[in-house]
Amino acid sequence: MIISPNDPGRLGAAGPPRLSLKRMAPGGRVGNMRSHGTRFECLRMRPHDHIGWVFSGAAAFDDLAIPFLAEGAARGELLMYVASAPSAAATTALRGRCGARAVQVASITDVYGVSGIVDAVAQRAVFASVLAEALAAGFTGIRVAADNTSLVTDARRLAAWMRWEYAADRFMAENPVTGLCAFDGLRVDVNRIRHLATLHPLSSAADPEPQYRMFADDGNLCLEGDIDSFAVGELPLALNVLPPRTGVLIDLSAATLMSRAPLAGLRRLADKGVTVTIRGASAAIETLTANGLPASERLVLQPLP
Repeated sequence: MIISPNDPGRLGAAGPPRLSLKRMAPGGRVGNMRSHGTRFECLRMRPHDHIGWVFSGAAAFDDLAIPFLAEGAARGELLMYVASAPSAAATTALRGRCGARAVQVASITDVYGVSGIVDAVAQRAVFASVLAEALAAGFTGIRVAADNTSLVTDARRLAAWMRWEYAADRFMAENPVTGLCAFDGLRVDVNRIRHLATLHPLSSAADPEPQYRMFADDGNLCLEGDIDSFAVGELPLALNVLPPRTGVLIDLSAATLMSRAPLAGLRRLADKGVTVTIRGASAAIETLTANGLPASERLVLQPLP
């Protein structure tokens, strides 16, 4: 059974129910939702934007980071340039272009510690302190460009980094922070790059397209794209580091439920006390109910006109 926005009740070829994905325009927005989707340039970024980008070689990171940060100077933001070995040339260029007062340069070790295994709770406190000091000093927010390649080079670091990405994205959603998370494609496997892209509401149109995206918005953890049991299985990992009572939101205008399997996972989340909201066309919501996903106190099926 295939359900689409144009013909949500149409019966199709035999197979699992599928709720079709309406692709968002690059950097698209739904109502007041944070920017999400793909960008052709790492420019015109605003507070709350969080983008993942793949580059090739240290010089390419500087070419990416300097215009991104300079754009923030025009917005009155405190600028943070973070790399394993910060480039002296980039530091000079940034301070010459944006003023020494507006630019902080730090190494990955300075910011994240010697081990490279990020503690999400401690790291959030660090950035909250930097933001508070920046606002007190008259800046409008902070803008961070970081080459995070060395923090995802093995399984243990990657697992810790993923926990931090969940927390960091929520922090950006709720505060005047703009973030560029950059990874060197010459040093990180393409499958790992694709997985990292799922943790960012925005990514480069030139990078591998993620199967799904998970990002914070308005107190919820939003899930969009092609949603299968693996994607739903990632939700508890994120919820474990997010504030209590964080809900899950799936908007069927930007999501495809690939089979009945993710429905079972969403139902289990609701049974454990997580509020799961699925909104979409009335016919699509009726089909979900017919396929074993009845509404409950924690499982909210929200038909849209």
